[in-house]
Amino acid sequence: MDRLKVLVVGLILTVFLGFSVTSCTTESENVALGTAVGAGIGAAVTKNKWKGVVIGGILGAVAGEAMYQIQQRAINEAVAQQKPVAYQRTTPNGGWERVEAEPVGQPTVNPNEHTKCQKVHVREIRNGKVIKDEIKEVCKGYKETNTY
Repeated sequence: MDRLKVLVVGLILTVFLGFSVTSCTTESENVALGTAVGAGIGAAVTKNKWKGVVIGGILGAVAGEAMYQIQQRAINEAVAQQKPVAYQRTTPNGGWERVEAEPVGQPTVNPNEHTKCQKVHVREIRNGKVIKDEIKEVCKGYKETNTY
């Protein structure tokens, strides 16, 4: 019976991490990283390692998704307001996470593709340590006529 539990838990984690990692988006990276870290912590701090892996993995995935949503909100607000935006939160373990988004240059309009693009400098900081520091390009489509 224990062997069946191990197999089921392993299969669930493999499928979950596989789906998270195969699509190349920042969201899936955050969820996969959160899952892996949560599973590792869960296994390290509980007596029942498999239960710790599952619970830690689920909680880590939720935390990774929350960080992605905060990042997207900061990016969208920075582009809309054309000024730097920062969000900070306290984590359940007493630490803190911060997301900073700052527009870079002026928005560029491409009339052939009907897009308006803006580069944004995004930084994720956890407990004073820079986790991610990258420049992303955000593009919005627009419509010029009222016909389809």
